[in-house]
Amino acid sequence: MPSTTFLDDLKNVARNTAGNLRRTTQLTLLKMHALPRSTRTKVGICAAVVAIFAGALLLGGTGSAPGRRTPPAIRAEERATLADVRPPSRAAQRSYAVGKVEESHGSYKAAAESYADSARRGNARALKKLVAMTRSPKCEARSEAADALGMLRSREARIALRKLSVSRFPDESPTPGIFSCSSRRSAEKALEKQRT
Repeated sequence: MPSTTFLDDLKNVARNTAGNLRRTTQLTLLKMHALPRSTRTKVGICAAVVAIFAGALLLGGTGSAPGRRTPPAIRAEERATLADVRPPSRAAQRSYAVGKVEESHGSYKAAAESYADSARRGNARALKKLVAMTRSPKCEARSEAADALGMLRSREARIALRKLSVSRFPDESPTPGIFSCSSRRSAEKALEKQRT
């Protein structure tokens, strides 16, 4: 008996399946011709609707992809405020990026000045970054942020400075000397500067 390969077996299975499918289709068509014309029309319309629906699902998809969240609906009030908000200028973005690099290198004074410059140019993230610096674990970062916030005239800056002026931190003495770091003293000076 000659040996057959997997490919030969696969060809035989494909031929048998195609022959069975052909015979089944022919029998179905013969049975369809035996039905009344109105029934054949209804069956044809149903088949067309199913085919269109399946095509629409394959091509467009109605639901969201798995693992992908649909964006929330935006209300009319939010849409109006989003239209009024302008993205920060390139110079503001550049100052913000420079500030992030300087902060990561430990140059808190230069970072705070860069963030303040970016905030003056309209970058809201820079103001938030300065406010976040007032909660830093390092006294130098908090003091420099307070000095920079003293130059800005905004409600957020005043609130952050007021909180900083009454806060206590473990790296600061309750009664700091003249040359020791005190973020509370810096915040009080910045608030004074904003009043005048």
